[in-house]
Amino acid sequence: MSQIILAADTRVPGQNESKELRRNDRIPGVYYAKGQDPVHFSVPKLALRPVVYTAEAKTVRLEIDGKGLICILKDVTFDPVTDKVLHIDLLGVAAGEKIAIEIPLHIVGQAIGVTRDGGSLEHVMHKAHVRVDPTTMPEHIDIDVTNLAKGSAIHISDLDIPGVEFTGRPDALIVACHAAKVATAEETAAEATKKA
Repeated sequence: MSQIILAADTRVPGQNESKELRRNDRIPGVYYAKGQDPVHFSVPKLALRPVVYTAEAKTVRLEIDGKGLICILKDVTFDPVTDKVLHIDLLGVAAGEKIAIEIPLHIVGQAIGVTRDGGSLEHVMHKAHVRVDPTTMPEHIDIDVTNLAKGSAIHISDLDIPGVEFTGRPDALIVACHAAKVATAEETAAEATKKA
């Protein structure tokens, strides 16, 4: 698991102050943690790219006032018209305290049901809801489909990742290998008519 370092400055909360920060290419944010007062901060707009625009689950080390606060991205507010980031919320985390988070699911390998039997692969679930220690959580979970035969599927209940507790429905479908669609006589005739 990788960690992103985010150097921040403290800020005065308020709408006018936040607008002024955005005019200077800085994004306002708030750090929350259990039993602590919220920390209002701002960061350079470009520094947020690896935090907001990523397909991986990562922790953030917020460096502010000489402290390094370990956290995860909890929420992002986007401008409804321009889609620019307006505000971020970071949630403080601690080793040993499990958090609820979504972790991306990556398909790896070539399914035998596709390469040998001519089936088609359907990737249904792209992120899994889990409870995990943030300091040891994987950035993503690889789903190996190499031995997936035609007519077979992989569900949440089939996964066993040390330290990861899946909180979604056990029967939730992740990926399936279907038989290739066989064209009906009517479809074949219609296609032939189009080409004529």
